[in-house]
Formats: sequence, C-alpha cells, structure tokens
Amino acid sequence: MSLLTIWSNANPPEKYTKPKKPSFWLLHTLGWLLYAVILTIDNVAFIGSEKLNDKLVILPLLISGLFAFMLTLPLRYLYHRLWSLSPARLFITATLCSFAIALIWTPLKNMIIWDWEDHYSVWLTLTGHFDGEHQLHHLFMTISYAFFMVMVWSSLYFGINYHYRLVEEKEQHFLAVTMSQKAQIKMLRYQINPHFLFNTLNGISSLVLQGKKDIANTMLTQLSTFFRYSLDNDPEKKITLEEELRALALYLDIEKARFGDRLSIVFEVKPDTKMLLVPSLILQPLVENAIKHGISKMKTGGEIRIKAYCEKEHLILQVADNGPFTHLDQNKQNELGIGLKNIDERLNVIYPLQHQLKLSVAEPQGFMVTTSLPIERAV
Repeated sequence: MSLLTIWSNANPPEKYTKPKKPSFWLLHTLGWLLYAVILTIDNVAFIGSEKLNDKLVILPLLISGLFAFMLTLPLRYLYHRLWSLSPARLFITATLCSFAIALIWTPLKNMIIWDWEDHYSVWLTLTGHFDGEHQLHHLFMTISYAFFMVMVWSSLYFGINYHYRLVEEKEQHFLAVTMSQKAQIKMLRYQINPHFLFNTLNGISSLVLQGKKDIANTMLTQLSTFFRYSLDNDPEKKITLEEELRALALYLDIEKARFGDRLSIVFEVKPDTKMLLVPSLILQPLVENAIKHGISKMKTGGEIRIKAYCEKEHLILQVADNGPFTHLDQNKQNELGIGLKNIDERLNVIYPLQHQLKLSVAEPQGFMVTTSLPIERAV
C-alpha cells in the first residue's frame, strides 16, 4: 500500500501568564529597612545584650538607612532615562553613580554614629573641629562597604526591571503569535468556502442546463443553509464531533441532490467520540475531496465511508471512497497533497506537533484520508 504522510512542523506558543510587577516603593523601603535590621543584629552580637539598653543601635542605623533611602531614590529616575544606553555604558554609569552616592552617604552615616556612640557632636564635625580619634579622613571609613551596598541596589534595580521588561516583551510576542494564529485559522477556513462554492455553483449550472431546475433550486436552498451555518460558526472555535457531523449533513444534502443514487454515505462513528472536540468544518473538505477525485469519476455505486474512533489518546477520523484509485503514483500524491494542504496547514496551527494526516489507498480500491487529533473533551 502506497502511503503519504504529512506531518505538522510548527512550534506551539508556550502558555503564558504575566506575573505582576512588584511596587518599586515597596521593594525600595523593605530593602533599606532590611539593611538596618541586619546591621542592628550584627552590632548587637558584637556589643552584647548587657549594653543593648543604653545603646539602642537600631536608631542610628535606621537613620543611616533613611539616608540611603533618600540618596538612592534619584538613581531610579536617572537609570530610567539612561536605560537605552549600551550595557557597558550603563555599567560605567552605575559604578560612577554608586561611588558618588557612597561619597555622600558614608560621612553622613559616620557622623551619626560618632554622635550616638561617642557623643561627638555633629556640629563639631560640620564646623571642622576634630580630635585625635575623630579625623576628617575617618569620616570616609567603610566607603567601600557603602559603595558595595549602592552597587547592590543598582544591580537589583536593573535586574528586576530587565526581568519584567523581558516578561513584557514575551507577553507582546505571545499576543502577536496568538493573533497571527487566529488570523491564519480564519484565513485557512475561509479559503474552503470559495473552493466549495465554485464546485457547487458549477454543479447547479450543469443541472440548469440539463433542465433539472427543481434539483438546482433544492441545491441553492441547501447551499444557503450551509453557508448560513458556516458564517455563523467561529473558525477559531472547536465544536463537538456530533455538531460537526450535523454540519457535514448540510453539505451532503447538497451533494446528494447533485449526484442522486450515484452517492451513498456510510457513517461508522463510535458513541464515545461524539462529544470530543474537533475544528469546525474539518470533515467537509475531506468529503469534498473524495467526491471530486473519486465519486465524480464513477457512473454508479459511489460510496463514502466516514469513521470516527479513539486510539491511544487520539481521535481518529477517516474519510474513504471507493473510487477508481488502485495505487498512488507520485503525480497523484502531489495532486492530492496540494488539495489537502489547506487542511494540514490549519491543523498545524491548531494542533502544532500533535496531529497526523495520512493519505492512502483504501481496500480494495479508492482513496482514504486518516486524521489523528489529540483527544479534547467538551466541558
């Protein structure tokens, strides 16, 4: 048996849930408060609990944290304005800004500590009065530590914002892919209608020329009913197989009016498949293909067999005719492949990497299309 298999090769978009960006003010406040608490715990461990009552070290450290809170606040707006700079320039800018903030923060912090612990007046320091233990250069002790802390703040600012900008870009990409896929699904579904309409109107025209006006009028009425259903049905929406078979019946009414006794339909649909979801109007092009390449070439005894059953978490849909095909040569494979390309592309979008479409010769003759879809149950 000759066999042609068309595989899906699209990459599915990942499911995406946008995380909420935390408040800058919340992180900024909690960060410097945590700094003060950690330093307090560290100082208490060295000072000793017996001195804790008269040395409430958390107060000067809270004041130091408040200085850091205020001094680093302008960096938020500066970094925001300079975000478009190259990574190297941003790093240099952050380094210079962190050092500048450390130059201001360190002497302020040391003056508070001198006043609190050594009772050395801040006013004396500001007026340039120093003694042996308190010199001007001592005000800049631990500047490297202050520089490190501001650099950590800068790194966290860039890191958090960069992360959420990536998240936003990912969301935009996801929405773009989703919109593109929806547009593609609609385009592929709507391509079915002009092709089907051409064939049907051509058949009606032939009936009129043959003087079979009543049959032609019946076909026009049924065509109107079918297209009303098609236009009312959202191409993106999946429907149950039972609904799909009802829609297929509308189309088959048209073809039965056209072919009369030359066409018979056999359904072999397992009961457990009727409530499974399928893309809307997915069977109609397969049946139309069977009629075009099989039934239309027969004078009598044309039969289309439609099967639906489950196999290993997949819904199998088969449409087979008993047309004159006994084998598929390469030219016929190419011809049929082009005719079914629209269906395959639509399934690629809806079930990326999850579906399979097979073309084969039916037994003892005829053409068969087998579609394997992942099982989805109606809620």
